[in-house]
Amino acid sequence: MRALQELKNSEVVPIVYKMLKNRKHTMTVVNSVTSFMTRPSHILTWSRFSVQVVMVVLVLLFGAIPLLAMRPVVYTPRLLPLQAAPVEDHVKQHTAMSVARLERLKANRQLQLEQNRIPPDIEQFVPEAYQGQIVRSLPLAPGDRAIALTFDDGPSPYTVQILDILQRYDILATFFVLGQVISSYPEILQRIVAEGHLLGNHTWSHPYIVNSEAEADREIERTAEVIYDYTRVRTQLFRPPGGYLNNALTPYSARQNHAITMWSVDSSDYFLTQSEILDQVLAEMHPGAIVLLHDGGGPRHHTVAALPQLIETLQQQGYEFLTVTELMKRSQAAIAQSPDSEEF
Repeated sequence: MRALQELKNSEVVPIVYKMLKNRKHTMTVVNSVTSFMTRPSHILTWSRFSVQVVMVVLVLLFGAIPLLAMRPVVYTPRLLPLQAAPVEDHVKQHTAMSVARLERLKANRQLQLEQNRIPPDIEQFVPEAYQGQIVRSLPLAPGDRAIALTFDDGPSPYTVQILDILQRYDILATFFVLGQVISSYPEILQRIVAEGHLLGNHTWSHPYIVNSEAEADREIERTAEVIYDYTRVRTQLFRPPGGYLNNALTPYSARQNHAITMWSVDSSDYFLTQSEILDQVLAEMHPGAIVLLHDGGGPRHHTVAALPQLIETLQQQGYEFLTVTELMKRSQAAIAQSPDSEEF
């Protein structure tokens, strides 16, 4: 009996066995035998058979019979840590920046200022008719099949791959960037501008609900400031996170004469596979469309993989790729020629 009691308490060396789907569990001798004596049908379960038999034999060798009077040990499975590849769960993982690197960037910018190598301000203004307006798609002249690709939540390492693809096909796009990510990837932001793409403001921290004007000011103006600091770009494009309009961000942005840029084609690339992204976009595509894609905020390898085929298919269908502001200008010209057309 004493030996059995010692065995009962010896949880430090549990018996480990594998059940179906290779999931590891642990079971003590007493738990196993108690389970067997109270529910004998468990012995018929093939995945437990060999373990149950061994444990029963061990207990019988110790001469222990009155097991039911003993309290079974509570068994709690321990989950083993997954050895998965690192995933960019959200943009907050990319905001850390070492003090040393920040100081180097500041020193480099000061040197550029002293040597007059800072480029002049780049004014990415939108046509006046769209300032303070909510824009989802843009009407075009009959036969015009222009569209705008837009990417949210960057910059990130995926942005580099997307820029390479856009460069290969010689097309331009619009990137709605997050302020808190920029300091981690300033060179990528600068490359976006250098290659002729447009920047848009996507807030500092991607909040879905902003209740106060003060918070809206911080989210939008901090992002505008860091965009300007690294690129000299002043943008009038703004996209609210998640497309949520019923909060303080929208009226604040409208008062700044931003074009509140939504979308009419949602790729849903944040959860679809490569082929599903392609099918989704092609099914919803139309002239004057603003297409929502993502280059940050999570793993975007499906977006990167789908993009070349998406571009080639749309080109075969006669679509032309413009930035959002160029699409606005094209639309404005079409409206001017046909005053009865719907504006926005």
